[in-house]
Amino acid sequence: MSVQQQTEKPVGDRVRESVTILKKLTNDLGMSIDSPEVQELKQRFDAYIKNGTCWSGYIVFSSYGRIADVNLPQKASKTIEVTLRVPTFKHK
Repeated sequence: MSVQQQTEKPVGDRVRESVTILKKLTNDLGMSIDSPEVQELKQRFDAYIKNGTCWSGYIVFSSYGRIADVNLPQKASKTIEVTLRVPTFKHK
């Protein structure tokens, strides 16, 4: 087994971490699974689970007045990170 195969996050871990985050957003924070923002995040998770497609960026949760900073890592030692934050506006 190559070093890359040994350190790549297994599919089972990607599924577990993605489901945990979606449950926190919908069950704990009351966001609708059908909202466009949650669906966009779910689409990112689906590609990540299926292909291991890493992604780092943000999704604007405008319905909730938040921005989600998202990191979908390649390495098994890193967990998925989704941080909701209030948008900041720069004053002139």
